[in-house]
Amino acid sequence: MRVLIAVPTFENITPDTFKALWDLEKPCECSFEFVRGYDCATARNKIAQKALDGGYDYTLMVDNDITPPHDALVNLLSHDVDVVSGFYLCRNKDNTPGQRTCVFRLNDRFGRAYFNYTKDSEFVVDELRELKESGTHLVKVHGCGMGCTLVKPSVFNRIEYPWFDWVSYKNREHLSEDLYFCEGLRKAGIPQYVDARVSCGHLFRRIERAE
Repeated sequence: MRVLIAVPTFENITPDTFKALWDLEKPCECSFEFVRGYDCATARNKIAQKALDGGYDYTLMVDNDITPPHDALVNLLSHDVDVVSGFYLCRNKDNTPGQRTCVFRLNDRFGRAYFNYTKDSEFVVDELRELKESGTHLVKVHGCGMGCTLVKPSVFNRIEYPWFDWVSYKNREHLSEDLYFCEGLRKAGIPQYVDARVSCGHLFRRIERAE
């Protein structure tokens, strides 16, 4: 089994993120790649294409300000699903950590897609902690940030290109490139999961881990 560990970054990888990737337990052959100088959507598309072209079994995308725990890859691989993510804290407007995570549930009974990613639909840290403590590690979700996400590259052959895109609407709403990907999964009927064990650090003024 081969895994491409890849970081989309406009500039550089933070030292803490690089150290966390170096320290990952790697139960199989792993390669490392980072894409620099592009917007995040373009960088993610290039990573996805490299994973396809290279014949990798999985790609692990890690944002340049995320610090996954040392057993993140082992835990994510244990499920053998198409898409599974770790989780981390969202930033508040003042760039400080809150209690909400970058994990979303579908909270509209009609299943409307683009505008369900709101604070009312976000998992909070306590919910995921309780799931972990109950032994429910794998949680089906509607969407999540791609800061620490394991994807089978075969998924990219099942959804339309671009796989990642930033969409702005006339009412000034927008859909970020990671949630755009999640919408592609939803439309293709590909389930998406979060592993409640994989609590990642998110670099604010200091490393904050969602534990």
